[in-house]
Amino acid sequence: MLGRWIKEAENEDGQAFRGNGKLTPDQEEIRKLKAQVKRLEMEREVLKKATVFFAKETK
Repeated sequence: MLGRWIKEAENEDGQAFRGNGKLTPDQEEIRKLKAQVKRLEMEREVLKKATVFFAKETK
């Protein structure tokens, strides 16, 4: 295992041991996009429920 880590560290310019919450730019963008998708899905659900509520009110 240690040998593999050493080879990865040599081949990837130190990227083998990112750790401590340090994400690559791609990973950071994916994390942000997933959070945005979650927020937008929650907003959509609220709007669906509001539409149903107000449709019942007008009848």
